[in-house]
Amino acid sequence: MVKRILAISDIHAKVSSLKEILASALPLSLDAITISGDISHFGDASEVERVLAEVEGAGVPFFYVLGNCDPPESRRGVRSAGKCVEASCSSIDDLAVAGAGGSTPTPFSTLFEVSEDELVSSVASAIPSCSRDSRGALMLLVHNPPYGQVVDRTRIGWHVGSKKLGRLISEASPLVAQCGHIHEAAGTEVIGSTLVVNPGPAFKGSYAIIEIGEGKADARLGRV
Repeated sequence: MVKRILAISDIHAKVSSLKEILASALPLSLDAITISGDISHFGDASEVERVLAEVEGAGVPFFYVLGNCDPPESRRGVRSAGKCVEASCSSIDDLAVAGAGGSTPTPFSTLFEVSEDELVSSVASAIPSCSRDSRGALMLLVHNPPYGQVVDRTRIGWHVGSKKLGRLISEASPLVAQCGHIHEAAGTEVIGSTLVVNPGPAFKGSYAIIEIGEGKADARLGRV
């Protein structure tokens, strides 16, 4: 059975754009919503809660990690029906979602930055806790992109993703990995056998629909 997922990232507290995305995607009979960070815009935990409350109102199970513009203390204590998969794993039916938030260091000293080793260690520690049966699929949910050709390319052409995260993805071979962070790098690519998706910035109306089924994953980008 195909699972249909609404993938969003980089909301940056712009609830009006989030509402438009949800209104566009909900008629597609979604099984889950995944959010790859920057839920708030340098706000506090209450801002994260406020944005997640809009997602919760859609009535669809959802998973999220934080981004570098989110306060790291909101990994715990945020009142939400969604599952924060920071260095952990959660599942719905035969889909397991593991992840880690934050970004590697930026020139801007943002709220939630970690070393490349810390990022990869968090993701790696989450994967073994996923309870997958032989029919199950694994999805990685991260804010920081892996080093690649598409999903980490800045507007001046630099590739700023994590090479160590890219290697981990190649070794762990999740069916799909979702990232964000680099707003202008919306797109998809394949690393190893994994489909990697950067849905683009939700605050500008960008999103992706990911479909998973029979050991395969596909994604298409959308914009409202």
